[in-house]
Amino acid sequence: MALSPQMRPPVALRYSVWALAANMSQKYQAHKDIFYRRARKYAEIDEMRGMGEAYVTVAHCQCWILNATHEFQHMYFPRAWSSVGRAVRLAMMMGFNRIDGVGMDVKQVLPPPRDWTEREERRRTFWMAYCIDRYASMGTGWPLAVDEND
Repeated sequence: MALSPQMRPPVALRYSVWALAANMSQKYQAHKDIFYRRARKYAEIDEMRGMGEAYVTVAHCQCWILNATHEFQHMYFPRAWSSVGRAVRLAMMMGFNRIDGVGMDVKQVLPPPRDWTEREERRRTFWMAYCIDRYASMGTGWPLAVDEND
């Protein structure tokens, strides 16, 4: 990648994307499990780094959404439900569930979006987490992580 190291997506997110892409490709399908395991490993390593502050990012939330998608595709339901929970909790911790609200009454862990594309990325990340939470609970009967009244 030609981006500077601080501008690159986390390694965990890259492996999550590669795992889903490999699953759809005859040529790379043999690599999907390797990519998936590395995606989880690097996401968990990032979570344990420092006090966890480096882990609270849009990219890590997206990583867990993609990991959950991979897990659902392979019927790893307990693991998928746990990954969905991580994605939803990250999205809510970053305030994505109230991105269009006035006067946010919770502590902000991210700086305000720089432009409309960054705001839209956050909004779409939340809605993907919301949808996959609904999908996970519908398929298993387990409780929802997102309260619609919030």
